[in-house]
Amino acid sequence: GNTNSVFALDYISGSLTVNGQLDRENPLYSAGFTLTVKATELKDDRSPSDATVMTTFTILLIDKNDNAPKFNSSEYRVRITELAQVGFALPLFIQAEDKDEGVNSMFQVFLTGNNSEYFTISPTAVQGRADIRVRVALPLDYEQIRSFSFSLYANESMSDHVGFARVFIELINENDNRPIFSKPLYNISLPENTPPGTSLLLVLATDGDVGTFGIVRYYFSDDPDQFSLDEETGWVVLRASLDYELMRRFTLTVLARDGGGEETTGRIRVNVLDINDNTPLFQKEAYVGSLRENEQAVQSVARIRATDEDSPPNNLLTYTIISASVFPQYFSIIMVEGYAVISVTRSLDYELVPKGLIYLTVMAKDGGNPPLNSTVPVTVEVIDENDNPPEFSKPSYIVKIPENLNADYSSYKGATVLVVNATDLDASREFGQASLIYSLEGSSQFRLNSRSGEITTTALLDREQKSEYILIVRAVDGGVGPQQKTGIATVNITILDINDNAPTWRDEPYEANVVEMSPINTDVISVLAVDPDNGENGTVVYSISPANPFYTIDSRTGKIRTSGVTLDRESTRDTELMRKIVVSAVDRGTPPLRTSASTTVSVNLLDLNDNDPTFLNLPSVAEVPEGLPIGTSVFRVQVVDPDQDANGRVTMVLQMGMPRLDFYLNTSTGVLTSTAVLDREQIDQYQLRIIAHDAGEFPRTSTSTLTVSVLDVNDETPTFNPRLYNVSLLESVPRDHVVARLVCFDKDAGLNAELSYFITAGGNQDGKFSVGFRDGIVRTVVGLDRETQAAYTLVIEAIDNGPADSRRTGTASVFVEVQDVNDNRPIFLQNSYETSVLETVPIRTSILQQSDPPAIYIQVQATDADQGENGRVLYRIITGNNNNLFSIDRQSGLVTRGVRALDRETSSSHVLEVEAFNSDEGSMRSSVRVIIYVDDANDEVPVFTQQQYNRLGLRETAGIGTSVIVVRATDPDTGDGGAVAYSIVSGSDRKFEVDVSTGLVTTVDYLDYETKTSYLMNVSATDQAPPFHRGFCTVYVTLLNELDEAVAFFSAGYEASLRENIATGTEVVQVQAQSADNLNQLTYRFDPDTSPAALALFKIDSVTGRITVTGLLDREKGDLYTLTVVADNGGPKKDSTVVSITILDENDNSPVFDITSDTSVSIPENTAMGKRVAVVLAKDSDAGLNGLV
Repeated sequence: GNTNSVFALDYISGSLTVNGQLDRENPLYSAGFTLTVKATELKDDRSPSDATVMTTFTILLIDKNDNAPKFNSSEYRVRITELAQVGFALPLFIQAEDKDEGVNSMFQVFLTGNNSEYFTISPTAVQGRADIRVRVALPLDYEQIRSFSFSLYANESMSDHVGFARVFIELINENDNRPIFSKPLYNISLPENTPPGTSLLLVLATDGDVGTFGIVRYYFSDDPDQFSLDEETGWVVLRASLDYELMRRFTLTVLARDGGGEETTGRIRVNVLDINDNTPLFQKEAYVGSLRENEQAVQSVARIRATDEDSPPNNLLTYTIISASVFPQYFSIIMVEGYAVISVTRSLDYELVPKGLIYLTVMAKDGGNPPLNSTVPVTVEVIDENDNPPEFSKPSYIVKIPENLNADYSSYKGATVLVVNATDLDASREFGQASLIYSLEGSSQFRLNSRSGEITTTALLDREQKSEYILIVRAVDGGVGPQQKTGIATVNITILDINDNAPTWRDEPYEANVVEMSPINTDVISVLAVDPDNGENGTVVYSISPANPFYTIDSRTGKIRTSGVTLDRESTRDTELMRKIVVSAVDRGTPPLRTSASTTVSVNLLDLNDNDPTFLNLPSVAEVPEGLPIGTSVFRVQVVDPDQDANGRVTMVLQMGMPRLDFYLNTSTGVLTSTAVLDREQIDQYQLRIIAHDAGEFPRTSTSTLTVSVLDVNDETPTFNPRLYNVSLLESVPRDHVVARLVCFDKDAGLNAELSYFITAGGNQDGKFSVGFRDGIVRTVVGLDRETQAAYTLVIEAIDNGPADSRRTGTASVFVEVQDVNDNRPIFLQNSYETSVLETVPIRTSILQQSDPPAIYIQVQATDADQGENGRVLYRIITGNNNNLFSIDRQSGLVTRGVRALDRETSSSHVLEVEAFNSDEGSMRSSVRVIIYVDDANDEVPVFTQQQYNRLGLRETAGIGTSVIVVRATDPDTGDGGAVAYSIVSGSDRKFEVDVSTGLVTTVDYLDYETKTSYLMNVSATDQAPPFHRGFCTVYVTLLNELDEAVAFFSAGYEASLRENIATGTEVVQVQAQSADNLNQLTYRFDPDTSPAALALFKIDSVTGRITVTGLLDREKGDLYTLTVVADNGGPKKDSTVVSITILDENDNSPVFDITSDTSVSIPENTAMGKRVAVVLAKDSDAGLNGLV
């Protein structure tokens, strides 16, 4: 127990002494000391024995007044709303402490300074330590005093023991005054033709606040179309035209809104005055009426009406007929039951009215000054009566028509014979011309169109069957029954004859035999055609058509004879004309008719042997290749004889051959075959003579020659010299460049020695080279590319032009080596490179690498298809490397971080353009985009937008879930490192919670101003990635005291007794009530339902609750009064109590005789003593003994 060895013990004497400074206020010493002392008996040799004894004692320190009171801060500052109510506790943590104890720690706390009366402190007397609460003592008003500063003292009895601190209070301006309009209602009247843009009136509202809260803006609540309001000046301006007829009065609601959002509403009443601006408007755009012709009485035609939206007298209308198409004097217009009725005063004749319609124009004129008018068309339809019969243009029609009258019966439309026409003087469609219907009687060979009156044929007419028709036609109008009227006429039709029959052939077919070479006028045959028509129409004329030079015909009899032109059966000319005669027949009618088809006479020519055999292919030359075997067919001799049978049967004979006869001829087929192997080198040509004769009775003979030429055979092969060509070319040579000139020979002659050159497939698949078809020159076709192919081996073929099946071929090889030029750009292996890197990546760390998933570095690579130095690739960064954040290895393409650190918050990505180039730094270069995304490292702390959030004046009746305030913290990091989660660290007393993601602070329990008036919460914002940075803010919430506590009287009922006639002003009783709110002063009043007699005798002080006498109390008028007293603090919860007042009696009434008492009596003088002579009765209104008489 000897803490810090502050006590020392003499081990011999046992004396305990203080060995250090003692301070009761030191927490180590304030509880005192509990020391355990052990005594040990010493042996003779002064060594400790086993005999020991222990004791414990306690040492308490006695306080000394050596500490002055101290505040926990030398200065306190706070901002509070001017709406803070009396009793509001300021959110200040003020603590005063005197570390002494007992009376030494007692001190007084008080405020001094200007305007310090607006605040009170509690407690003012402190012992030891206390939290000092500063509360509002008087109502605050920012508009009067904006800030307070005063001193806070803690005084002890000792003059030098004083604690001091300064308190600074700044008021927050609140919007505690609403705008007030100068008038509750603005009234204005204006005519409806007031032009838009006119300023109408000025509304004005004032606001007692200062600053922006006192600036008033004006708005319409519903944004009317016709009016605008200048939000700054309050001028109301007419924006659109007014129309009295659409809206006669506008009631506008005007909002006056100050800079804090407080609003007051006012009203503007705009009365629209009517002017005569509406023309009369007819209910219809046009009116239609009707009446029958020939009507004698006055007829109503139409009822019309117009309206005028103006007000009287502008809308009083008069009607007049201002025009009529015909008969204007026949019409009148009068008013009947609000309608203008148009009547006809005389009968009308439909046939005199054009189209049966009369057009009127009616005008309606209003009563304005000047008056306005409008017109409407009125159409009067006159209804026709059927008072005229149809009449044909002729009573009888005579017509002549040919029997071949043209008609199209396939479409059911006959030929038109006649159009009859009837007229009806009635003019309407119902009874007039348009209503006529025609009908026909008399023959089915004709029909009549019921509407047009057209008579047409229904079938072909034949005069030979019937030559005359008599028809009856009728025309009926549209009348019904007895009203229908009919017209009749006759039609006489005569059929005229025509030549309508063509000649027809008899005895067909016609065939005849004629010997060739017959003389002129030899009879061949007679043909016959008949025509049923009479006269010239039936007379037939014959002719040969088309014309035939070999024959003639008698046009009248039809006999055919030879014309004298030689008939040659074997002739190949005009063979058709010799063997066929086409004869046509036609009558003599007008127009003449021919037979439907010509007839053909077939002539069989009988043969004579009058032709020599004729060689078709001799003389001729037959070419035969050498070396053919014996019996090979060399040639076929063709011979013809146009004669018939034996006259035309031919036999051929080989007569001789030069220089010798090495052939055999088949006498019937004419095929010539070899009898020896032909050798061009021995005999290159043969001359043969051939004879042909027929088998006629007198044979006829022909002779011709055949030349046989022996042809050379292709037996030599083309040969190249040399057979192998070696060529070197730069890949940049132009197209059509000569690669090699080939030399090749063929010992054959002619076409067999003519050579063609080709490049075979294999070495030239892509067609880079060509060879001259005839000259053998090898050329480039397109540009070469060594990187695609560095060498070519071309195989060239030379083919002779011998026969296709025996051509011979020679070959040669051309080896082409393509030499490199620097013609290829470096090509990157990727179109672009992308990677992500932490912003904390250290210096010279590689940024890019080729890996999946991406690591922290990658190497850009490009290839160059060229060779050697042309193909070596170098790298450099050309754009995007601001501040040299990156570097690239010139040889390898490895991108690394530069000397400056990356910062994602400054730039989250970098786009570099890396160029690959050759060592010659020529034009062969390319670039690629390298995108480096800087990934976030959680290196930022969430920061609240405010260090302290204030929600002043939160209603204590706010329900659970009420939104209080939104705190917001931002973290420039991304992902989880930038996501913020909110939590309340302390100070919520489980009354509030904060949404972890939105920062919305809401209530989670019911609040009570009477329990606690303010809350100071510590709220944290934590990001969601290691190391989980936290930021803090405070949320200060003050509650607004509301009248939510019940008012309660101290007693449920009060009783009092008063003597009657007591002086007015005497206090009867004092009722008292209380409310935990202490927000408003309690007021007392009598319940309105209290007896009027009681209300006349007593009154209650609304503040103190004292009930006093106000009238003369008379027990005899009332001895008990019951008063119901209501206590009210302005809130919804009131309370009442009953006060019973008993009136005590005083002897203030004299006895009064009853009217029944005997007032006078007469008694005889000798009346005996004790005899009742009269009865008197008296009453006293007092009570008890006072009323006993």
